[in-house]
Amino acid sequence: MDNATPVSIHLTTVITQPDGSKEELSLQSEGEWIEKNNIHYLKYEEHQEAGTVRTIVKMEEDSAVILRSGAIKMRLAFRRGDKMMSSYESEHGTLSLITDTKSYDHTTPDPENGRFQITYGLEMQGSSVGTYNMTIDYKEAVK
Repeated sequence: MDNATPVSIHLTTVITQPDGSKEELSLQSEGEWIEKNNIHYLKYEEHQEAGTVRTIVKMEEDSAVILRSGAIKMRLAFRRGDKMMSSYESEHGTLSLITDTKSYDHTTPDPENGRFQITYGLEMQGSSVGTYNMTIDYKEAVK
């Protein structure tokens, strides 16, 4: 990929379980912002107990894909107002997921600074696991 810009990333996810309880996850990371063929990408790593997870967020005008590899292998696809097939690989095999995108917004006041915000319902093997509200704020890293 070309023209990678180092960025600081702050990710927040609020998960509302089917029973109404909420859980908030937060991550601070360094990564790269890349623009290629009018498509924006964020690349970053997160370190978990299971190991390192490499994440690529591909953002287009009305759709996005989140690819995670390493300790977790997952592909989440999103399209505004649509249900999309996704997958999660576990030690028990590949589980099929369905994302139901409720809202999707990607704003870039200037190229290396922006906010990616998405709200989606997630189904695993046919049953709801909750509604996810994910926000990724990123800004050019200070050198």
